[in-house]
Amino acid sequence: MPLYSSLRIREKDTPEIREWKQRTAGRLLALRKALEAHVADASSAGSAGSACERNGRQWLRLATWNIREFDTAKYGGRLKESLYFIAEIISHFDIVAIQEVREDLACLKTVIQFLGRHEWDYIATDVTEGSSGNNERMVFVYRKNHVRFTSIAGEVTLEKNDLITDSSGLCIRDPSGLKVELPDGFAFSPPGDIPVVRRKGRMVLKHDLALPLPAGARIVLPEGSMLVLPQGSAVPAENGQAVLDAAVHQQWTHQALVRPPDDSLRGTGLQFARSPFLVTFQAGWLKFILCTVHIYYGTGNEGMARRNEEIRKLTGFLSERARSEHDSDAENFFFVLGDFNIVGRNHVTWQSLHANGFMVPAQLRKIPAGSNVARDKAYDQIAYWQPDRTSEPGSPFIDVGNAGIFDYFKEVFRFGDDDPDGEDERYYAERTARHSLAYREWRTYQMSDHLPMWIELRTDFGTDYLTAVAVD
Repeated sequence: MPLYSSLRIREKDTPEIREWKQRTAGRLLALRKALEAHVADASSAGSAGSACERNGRQWLRLATWNIREFDTAKYGGRLKESLYFIAEIISHFDIVAIQEVREDLACLKTVIQFLGRHEWDYIATDVTEGSSGNNERMVFVYRKNHVRFTSIAGEVTLEKNDLITDSSGLCIRDPSGLKVELPDGFAFSPPGDIPVVRRKGRMVLKHDLALPLPAGARIVLPEGSMLVLPQGSAVPAENGQAVLDAAVHQQWTHQALVRPPDDSLRGTGLQFARSPFLVTFQAGWLKFILCTVHIYYGTGNEGMARRNEEIRKLTGFLSERARSEHDSDAENFFFVLGDFNIVGRNHVTWQSLHANGFMVPAQLRKIPAGSNVARDKAYDQIAYWQPDRTSEPGSPFIDVGNAGIFDYFKEVFRFGDDDPDGEDERYYAERTARHSLAYREWRTYQMSDHLPMWIELRTDFGTDYLTAVAVD
């Protein structure tokens, strides 16, 4: 459990500090009680024999949690009690994949200090730069006496021929206007109805519309375009020197490529907005590879198309990796977890997660509420790759026990029905500067706008192994 020595009441404490310590301790007690009840309720509703035996360390509790803009000074930064609350929540699991950790690791390091550096550690990526990546890190926080990092970690990158594209594919545009010359008498005939919607008094396209160009159409390339001769191309020569003047260009342009200016390309091949992070661990008999992700959000048709494309490309890449790992070590299992920004279980984004052999455990699928604070979105998920063949008798396998999504806002930073007297909102209104941000939104920058999701995995297969040996 976390270390709370700094909450000890001391003689030199002012009345304000004493009051803060007592209130924080009370909230931590309520949070701890709620977490213990939450896990117990999951156990009573779980499958037979899946209760987590903490003393025997027969089960591993694996969680994922998007902690909103973790370590940012926005809206006054996180309060010290918020970091205590986050540490208390993490302490009820054995390994937690955390998304949205920012460049400054001060808050994360404080949480590790509260958890106890002798017992807990973390592995983090560098920040993913660029506007779509938001300078975020991927992080695993784990309990060292139950989970062992097995020395392999890396970020997932796609091959050149498998990059992500938006809905329009690879296109050329000219900021000054694309100059298209069509054959005389040609008229476009788009198939079917044109997909339009009224917006601000105008009819506009709902999504990209691709119109076939006829043979003989000509396009003037944007200024700054370049002709590229592939390596190994044959070129005219005089006196041992290559000659590429206008007089001889017809001899070599048939093998050349055209490269338009970078700013004229739309739909160029993309890597993931935030690089997925892949790390190997072992707990007891169970060896496993975890890949944590924060999928591109995006809105509108193009944004949703890219979001789904990231999920689809990810499961395709990871299934190949999982199959390779399983072929070389059938007792090494593959999981992907994190914030997938999945809209819902009937959405194409959910289907893309389940493509290529990955599946969300039934224990999570039967939870009706979502993992966002409003409980209406399936953003966060934990899935595993299902091997094609069954394991040998007595060998480890994926055995999922209990599962849950914990709503901490019922105990800390309460609001509405969870705080009928409005005590929490009044307390923080008097003691913090929220910069006019509504309390209900402000509290998500103290904790998060996502809730932690978790499952239990069996780690002790000794009885199975001995039984298989005894009856062989």
